[in-house]
Amino acid sequence: MSSIRIRLAEESDNDQIMALAKRCYQEGMITFFVNRSPRYNTHHRLLDPDSWHYVVEDGATIVGLVGVIHFEAMLLGKPKKFAYMMDLRLDEAYRKGLTAFRMVKKAMDHVLSSDTDFVIGNFLKANQNSLVFASGRAGIPEGLHLGDNRIFNLLPIRKLKTDPRFEISPLSMDDLPELEKVYLNYAQSFRMAPQITASTLRGYFERLDNLSPENFLVARENGRIRAITAMWDEQLYKSYQVLKLNPTIRIVNRALKLLSPLFKLPQPVRLNEPLKQLSLVLYAHDNCPEALQSLFRHINNIQRGSDYTLITLYACENDPVFDLMKSFTGVSVQSEMYLYSLDTSIYEEIKKDSRPDRLHIALKV
Repeated sequence: MSSIRIRLAEESDNDQIMALAKRCYQEGMITFFVNRSPRYNTHHRLLDPDSWHYVVEDGATIVGLVGVIHFEAMLLGKPKKFAYMMDLRLDEAYRKGLTAFRMVKKAMDHVLSSDTDFVIGNFLKANQNSLVFASGRAGIPEGLHLGDNRIFNLLPIRKLKTDPRFEISPLSMDDLPELEKVYLNYAQSFRMAPQITASTLRGYFERLDNLSPENFLVARENGRIRAITAMWDEQLYKSYQVLKLNPTIRIVNRALKLLSPLFKLPQPVRLNEPLKQLSLVLYAHDNCPEALQSLFRHINNIQRGSDYTLITLYACENDPVFDLMKSFTGVSVQSEMYLYSLDTSIYEEIKKDSRPDRLHIALKV
């Protein structure tokens, strides 16, 4: 008789889930594991009190995890409820059998039996262990490939020219009514986009540390807001604990240490410490991409020589925001986004709309 059991996670599972995260590290130029704090679900519950996780137990040991966070967004001009699947982890010994299918199907069935319209799964590009979940096997609905995502990790090394047309200043609470119009107008250019309102922002200010009006910058032209972005240090809730560096990163590290007394350079990547990064989130512009580009360049300039190694921007590969990043120095990581629905007939309608998608939720999870 199988000793594998899949159940909803409980608060008492925290230590085992944290230990599982350390075992499920990601390898690349930097090998790391995702460290959530102070508990595995703190960040998710702050964004969505109805978020949940399933765990996979083999006997008394947790060997797998998958979670879901819900959000509202417009799709093809209609409001829909989405569930974003995250924290897909499984001990190596269980990755090639049926355990992964059972875990994902359990989570998928739980979501699609609720009032949620769609599920979104995001998988590292060319990761065959994950992409099999998009093929419609083993009772899991066939997924629609929405496109590739790109995480652009920019290095604030060079000083970049900003456009003098725009006055850059912190956000004021008095700006929220005007800002809501900027966000709603920006969302019109996407096939799928969350609706960011003044109420949304107030909720973030109240619940999330390190995301207050002081973390936002606006670009104005003749007193009118033309662009907005937030700089968010999410390390209070989620960090990337560095385990190993490849030879290229070690060489870059040595160069940074050698030249930092002479130039304003990013912090080197440190072994066995969290990767120091700042995320650009909640950005938008009012039919003025030059204003948003000027904001990004301003942030690059003020973060030169700061405590951060990377500034991260996350969007769909075909998002026009990347046209604004061509003058920046950085490296990219790609993933693939899939949409799941019990009614797959909607896939053809979605595919006819060529606009990019604004990634699932406004904040990284």
